Amino acid sequence: MTLYPEHRYDDHGQLRPPLWFWPISLLLTRSVWLFVMAGASRQGGSDILALLYPERWSLYVSLLTDLPALLALLACGGTFSNPNGWRARLRRFSPGLLLSSTLTGLIIQCHALISLGWQFSWANALVLIASLWCLWYLLRSRQLREYAADKPHIPNA
Repeated sequence: MTLYPEHRYDDHGQLRPPLWFWPISLLLTRSVWLFVMAGASRQGGSDILALLYPERWSLYVSLLTDLPALLALLACGGTFSNPNGWRARLRRFSPGLLLSSTLTGLIIQCHALISLGWQFSWANALVLIASLWCLWYLLRSRQLREYAADKPHIPNA
């Protein structure tokens, strides 16, 4: 008897990440994806980064705050082949990694809003609301906690 329906498990009997894991991870790693896209578009890449991150240090801080969420994203697969490997250990810490990335991102967003004098813009408002929703989901999600606690099955030799 399993706790979840059959479609929630992969071919190796491990829980798959919850559905909201993917959009949350993409939102929390947005500066990494922007950096990769800017690197892929040769001529306009530096212009794109200069437009979105006028000060170079803000890009580096954003990349640093996205690192825990990126680690959680990298740890979501391949744990069946090495149950005691680095991916399996990172998977157990994935809710904490996502939560730390969310909290540091919210701190940076609040700092940016304070430095702008709380001027309203739709882009900032939508990212702030999405980040607050991510924080709420990460604190309340039982499925994410059970996904992280699910240990890989060691095959019988």
